[in-house]
Amino acid sequence: MEILTWLQEWYIARCDGEWEFREGIKILSVSNPGWSVEINVSDTPLEDALIPLTQFDKSSSDWYGYFLEDALFVGSGDPTKLEVILQVFRNLIENGPPSISDSTGTI
Repeated sequence: MEILTWLQEWYIARCDGEWEFREGIKILSVSNPGWSVEINVSDTPLEDALIPLTQFDKSSSDWYGYFLEDALFVGSGDPTKLEVILQVFRNLIENGPPSISDSTGTI
């Protein structure tokens, strides 16, 4: 659950009376079943980053993926992957996007 504490602190640091109204974070359950996460990265070092769709599919019940474009991180995954998706986001914020030659498929 440490990732939730980190996400809350990251969110609080962005709240300036405007960002939280126009941007923000969305975490939704989806009918696959699974999770969908959208996080606006405006005014962060990732704002101009572009990460193509990156998918990790072990089976129809064990999968996740993410992409980043137009200052929006989007991740989705099976019902067990919410923490994984949030950790991918944290890694991107803390370390920047991977280089093309650094795509190992691990987090």
